[in-house]
Amino acid sequence: MYKMYFVVCRDAAKKMNGIRGKMMTQAGHGYLHSFWDAEARFPKDAERYKNSDHARKITVQVDSAQDLDEIILAYKNVCGVSLVKDAAFTVFSEPTITGLGLGPIREDLIGEDLKALKLFT
Repeated sequence: MYKMYFVVCRDAAKKMNGIRGKMMTQAGHGYLHSFWDAEARFPKDAERYKNSDHARKITVQVDSAQDLDEIILAYKNVCGVSLVKDAAFTVFSEPTITGLGLGPIREDLIGEDLKALKLFT
């Protein structure tokens, strides 16, 4: 079984002043771009996810952009990754890292670091 993750940067979410549509758009960027990265670097995994009966996507959160760097280092060699940086055209006053797209990743490669993260609600 494969899963995809979007890891929300809570610092960025607080700056959105409750505009949930913006974070949904950022998650879309993360899922799409990490999938594209997987297609290029892990094509078999991307194909298996694409052809699976369940396109599982999970959204979790970390406190800061620095936390995302640790996750990138832990997973960049096993699945697609995409750091999402908003360009500041609408909600943010300056370019802002909002999250990280990750996957598709095989369930057996998901470490406790991802399992321990709280769901973004």
